[in-house]
Amino acid sequence: MTEDIYDPLDEYAGKFRPRFEQVAKETFAQLAREANVNVAANRETCRLLDMTEDELGSVKSSINWTTFLCVVLWCGLAVGGWVLYSQWQVIDSWYVVGIGLAMVVALILLLAKVHPRLSQLKDERDNLQDKAEQYKAEAWRQMEPLNRLYDWDVLMRMMTQTVPRLEFDPYFTTQRLADLQEIYGWDGSFNKERSVIYSHSGLINGNPFVLCRTRKMEMGSKTYQGSKTIHWTTRERGSDGKMQTVHHSETLIATVTAPYPEYYEKTRLIYGNTAAPDLKFYRQQSGMANREGSLSYKWKRRKLRNKARDLDNSDFAMLTNEEFEVAFDTSNRNNNQQYAMLFTPLAQSSMLKLLRDQEVGYGDDFDFGKNCMINTIISDHIQSMDLDMDPRRYHNYNYDQAERDFYTLNAGYFRAIYFCLAPLLCVPMYQQIRSQQDIYGRDMQRRSAFWEHEALANFWGQDRFKHPRCVTDCILKTQSKSEADGNTRVTVFAHGYRVEKRVTYVSKWGGDGRTHQVPVYWDEYLPVTGQGSMHMQEDNSSEDPATTQRQRLDHIAQVLDRAGMSVYRRHIASKI
Repeated sequence: MTEDIYDPLDEYAGKFRPRFEQVAKETFAQLAREANVNVAANRETCRLLDMTEDELGSVKSSINWTTFLCVVLWCGLAVGGWVLYSQWQVIDSWYVVGIGLAMVVALILLLAKVHPRLSQLKDERDNLQDKAEQYKAEAWRQMEPLNRLYDWDVLMRMMTQTVPRLEFDPYFTTQRLADLQEIYGWDGSFNKERSVIYSHSGLINGNPFVLCRTRKMEMGSKTYQGSKTIHWTTRERGSDGKMQTVHHSETLIATVTAPYPEYYEKTRLIYGNTAAPDLKFYRQQSGMANREGSLSYKWKRRKLRNKARDLDNSDFAMLTNEEFEVAFDTSNRNNNQQYAMLFTPLAQSSMLKLLRDQEVGYGDDFDFGKNCMINTIISDHIQSMDLDMDPRRYHNYNYDQAERDFYTLNAGYFRAIYFCLAPLLCVPMYQQIRSQQDIYGRDMQRRSAFWEHEALANFWGQDRFKHPRCVTDCILKTQSKSEADGNTRVTVFAHGYRVEKRVTYVSKWGGDGRTHQVPVYWDEYLPVTGQGSMHMQEDNSSEDPATTQRQRLDHIAQVLDRAGMSVYRRHIASKI
């Protein structure tokens, strides 16, 4: 029986971070053993490559200085020639002789020394570049066996070994999605206007979660500007008392605001749990946990106290721990009894510690929403991270650098995902309650949900599906149909916009006392839909925990060959 995590901050610092580091080291060492990379040979190749690149840098610097000297000498010759040509009649003959001798010396220096040296340096540069490319190609060849062993699930396997309560699905299944909808009340309308960029589903102590990134289009507006210059004349009396014609001009500016599609991407964690099934609230990050004693903190506390005393507001009763109430403001909650059951003194203490931390985790950088049995966490720190787990990011030609990057990159991903889950881990009841399906067991239907289909389409790229006249990003949506050979045909619809050029004439009053029509050119965005298709097949074969990475790759090759597919991504084989 695995232990509950009651203090996610301390447990990360004292247990999970060092444990993950050890798991990552063991994983990389195992991959290196299977790849049988000649580490000594790779280090020697990289040493020679570094030396060559250092020499190349010195030669390029010498080329720059020599080129500068060449330019200076040629400019000197040009200036000397101009002086001799234009001033020789008025300057002393000795100056003419001196300038002439200097020009001769400069010309000899250029032709005999500088130009040959520059040509030699360029030859050296070209030879060193060829040599560096050869060393780098050799280093890549030496590391190829290791680079081929990385796969889409290496991070997820390491996280599962590190945090026993956490497990990931090979891919997001239709059954997992059905459970979220039927048991926990997930509203499928969330996906109608969004496209899934990637998703990782799984269980936290038997309760389902989805970590996903989605793209959404919102129709905003864009302001276009046009101008027109007008001219007119007036008759005015001048300073000499005579009438004269005065010319005037003015530039008239006009604007037109038109609809403009704007695209946003957001990463969120969606978690289902039957604890406090009627409770709803939404808290936004505020940073109040570290502002005790400030005017903003006191004002917030007073506001919450007044709201709790308001007899007309029966939905909010303030907990005794006012520090928690101010820092984790959920005064919009609808059920105080269930809230108090969920956020026990232990949960309050853990949450406050998480919000106040500025070193181990990320502090108060998350929004937390609960809509009955669906919890949503939106953390700032994870928005800039690409969590599609593409194994190509581990590829490197330098063994030592690959080893360092493997630790650093995965440690950063682990920290980011862990502290996205941390607000949920602060609540003991979420770990004590498990779904009946998890307790009694149930066979999971191994069919990929449309979330995976959209993620796969986005992985292939919008350009493969977008309409020829589309000039914007696209929202990719899919429809799937099973085929006789066991594969699935996925039709991809790429919703975007084309542009039509428009002009609007806006009336503006000019300084000449007349109305003028100012043209404003603007773009009208009209919806278009592109279409394409993919063929895919899920890999549902069971895996022995003792399977080596090379055996996994051999299995993947067999799946691709048997299904006639070209790409294998997260246990799904596909082709366009």
